[in-house]
Amino acid sequence: MKGLGQVFKAVTSAMIGVGKKEDLIKDFERTEKQGPWPYIIVGLIMTVVFIMLVIAVVKFALS
Repeated sequence: MKGLGQVFKAVTSAMIGVGKKEDLIKDFERTEKQGPWPYIIVGLIMTVVFIMLVIAVVKFALS
């Protein structure tokens, strides 16, 4: 479960645009071992959730 939490942390910091260089190096090392799929899947899920959140906020604001 620690690995999945690290993936969420990496994707979140990438979406916000902040992060430490040490974490970036660890993420690249993990990607070389496990492949990019966990990051791709989590990134897609978080993008869909973000879009749904924006739509919900706009609908609430317009009602």
